[in-house]
Amino acid sequence: MIRPKISLEATAGGVRIGCTACPHWHAFATDRGSGHVSASDHERRVHPGEYRARNAAKMYARRHPESADTPTQIMNV
Repeated sequence: MIRPKISLEATAGGVRIGCTACPHWHAFATDRGSGHVSASDHERRVHPGEYRARNAAKMYARRHPESADTPTQIMNV
């Protein structure tokens, strides 16, 4: 079996998510955060032994905290 590579392609209109092992599957998201969620969900359902998309989603979430809207949180980043 081919080891899947899930890619996110960002454009001005949104993010396209694709999987090399599943040519029939693709998704669209409005931003990178929700794109990583879609990629992680696909990986969990279809490729349960793989963790690359889930690890990438965790790293993205750490670098781009959604809740950084108070001055204290912004300064602690």
